[in-house]
Amino acid sequence: MPSPVPQVVAPSEAAPAIQGGFVHLHLHSEFSLLDGGNRIDKLVKRVKELGMNAVAVTDHGNLFGAATFFLACKEHGVLPILGVEAYVTPPGRPRTDRTFTGVSDGGYHLVLLAENQKGWENLLVLCSEAYLTGFYFKPRIDRDLLEKHSEGLVAINGHLGSEIGEHLLAYERSGDAKHWEKAVESAQWHARVFNQGRAARAAGAPGFFVELQHHVLEQNSINKHLIRLAKELDLPLVCDNDSHFLKKEDHDAHDTLICISTGKVKNDPDRMRYPEEIYVKSPEEMRSLFEGEYGEIGRIAIENTVKIAERCAGKVKLPLGVSHAPMVRVKLPDAKKLPKPDDDEFGGDLTAWYKAYCARFEVTPFITPPGASDDERKKLDAEAKSECDEALRMLAEAGFVWRYGSGPGTATLRVASDSDAKPHAERGGAQTDEKAARLRRELKILADKGISAYFLIVWDFVNWGRQRSIPALARGSGVGTMVGYVLGLSNACPVRYGLLFERFTDPDRSEYPDIDIDLCQDGRAEVIDYVRQKYGHVAQIITFGTLKARAAVRDVARVMEIPLAEADKLAKMIPEQLGMTLDQALVDEPELKKLYDSDPRITKLIDNARTIEGQARHASVHAAGVIVATRPLHEIVPLYKQSGAADHEIVTQWDGPTCEKVGLLKMDFLGLRTLSVIERAKALIRETLDERAVWEAVGRGAEFEVSRKTDPRHFDTSAPRHLSHPLDLDRLTFD
Repeated sequence: MPSPVPQVVAPSEAAPAIQGGFVHLHLHSEFSLLDGGNRIDKLVKRVKELGMNAVAVTDHGNLFGAATFFLACKEHGVLPILGVEAYVTPPGRPRTDRTFTGVSDGGYHLVLLAENQKGWENLLVLCSEAYLTGFYFKPRIDRDLLEKHSEGLVAINGHLGSEIGEHLLAYERSGDAKHWEKAVESAQWHARVFNQGRAARAAGAPGFFVELQHHVLEQNSINKHLIRLAKELDLPLVCDNDSHFLKKEDHDAHDTLICISTGKVKNDPDRMRYPEEIYVKSPEEMRSLFEGEYGEIGRIAIENTVKIAERCAGKVKLPLGVSHAPMVRVKLPDAKKLPKPDDDEFGGDLTAWYKAYCARFEVTPFITPPGASDDERKKLDAEAKSECDEALRMLAEAGFVWRYGSGPGTATLRVASDSDAKPHAERGGAQTDEKAARLRRELKILADKGISAYFLIVWDFVNWGRQRSIPALARGSGVGTMVGYVLGLSNACPVRYGLLFERFTDPDRSEYPDIDIDLCQDGRAEVIDYVRQKYGHVAQIITFGTLKARAAVRDVARVMEIPLAEADKLAKMIPEQLGMTLDQALVDEPELKKLYDSDPRITKLIDNARTIEGQARHASVHAAGVIVATRPLHEIVPLYKQSGAADHEIVTQWDGPTCEKVGLLKMDFLGLRTLSVIERAKALIRETLDERAVWEAVGRGAEFEVSRKTDPRHFDTSAPRHLSHPLDLDRLTFD
């Protein structure tokens, strides 16, 4: 389909000045699953409240929330800095090495921020490869991959858990110079990799910074070594707060979240505990802390957050509104050589004829040749669109015959391609004219909107499945299209049942339509594999489970060791209503409000649950959604793979709606057990009953006998002439 004119949504190139005098560059959102406690919507509002107009999100090893964060920032006038806290394997250890050593097997932490579009492209590669090829405990990258994809990135290293931080902590504890030397080697390597190629840039734009934090004893103890390291190697310092929750008073709720994550209870003395200070502090709090503790060095580290933000904030563009849907071409057959519905070989069986007719069309992926000029691209796109429009028209006209009839002595029904011509048929009268007119109108709208190729992509894999006895049917708004009906994507005539095409699409709607396809559960994997083999770049779609009101109450109750029966009673007080929140439940349910006001345990439970309510809890794979593209997906969207999944079981790191916003084609392949049962039942009927018994079983024995007498040529055929077979369920009229 033709690519629309790109409508890239991004902050203005002339970004406003950075406000507040400090910017959070190391911060975890809810997408650091069950570790970060910052809801993105609340985070962006809070940053604005604190007088800052830029902020970074650096989740653990992933870009799950990057697009959501980008859009939230745009909505609230905040400049987004897109980044990640990556996991990097120790020097000399490739990311594919899954040998357990007990020493940093999950990798060292490294904050990476995208400075420009190239940096964002490199983040996509790094975060995708971390899951696809490097996962072991954590999604890991290695030094080789990092060096190849370091352009356009700013790196920050020095906090506990980072390579430099861990070496300096060992040095602080032991005094052994070898640990200092390892920290020096790490700093020198990062400085070389992230500062290379920057000589041509304006002075004062280094790509590597040594990181200071000040909130736990171990970190505080190594800060003097980090300052020394920076001085000796002439490296800039920067400070941050590694913020994991929004406000100081949210610490208890975040502590509860960590207990949920680790399966611990609040009273466990040996469990993991986070410091109370890692919240989203104001610029004044950060300046007071670092200037008070480190004087001039602290002031410079604060200023460097602003300098980094000036280079990174609002500088990445996400391709929202740009189409990345696959384009196809069709090898159009010679119309004179196409099978006719009244050919003797089909014995009047229109389903057999249409199946043979469809087999003559071949849909192939089309990629514009690299290096093609704009004029060449436009010409090739126009040719491909013309082929798709013509192929869809031919298939739809033939499908019209299949659906509405053709037989001995009856001319093939034809729907005119010219918008001014009138459809005609030897039989059918006004109703057939109405159906043909509707088909003609739909084809014109689909062609005008450039959707013909999309219909052909869906038709292609449905047809491929049917050629192999894998049944498929559309559901949702796609059922309301005449084009879908005559192509066999649905079995309900939209004219007969009053179904509206406008529910699917119309000339005034800009949204891309969606056809959900139910597939035989037993053959679903084969169809998806066919699509994967044909288009080369296919991924399933991630989904995020969230802490809904009842789930949040149950999780918090377990952590607080409230008896199960009491927790269950409390959760059931929350109405089972779509979109119900704890705040609303307290208004709607007097008994719940009474417990909240009178019992301090319940007050604390619900307050904690309210804070974490709505957060992403875990990642899983969409039951049906599949993304299809004709270019490498990691160039558009970060990729994910579940632990233990096969190499080809790739998943997007962004959910379905987000993938659609960046122009990816989403299709739903729903495996339906009912279709598998029906297909098996048909097979058993054919195996156990003769042809006469099949017709008699549905009360049509007389039709079978009459047809045999009037047309003896078809004595041994499976379907009498002029009549649809009882097992040809695609042609049922639902009378």
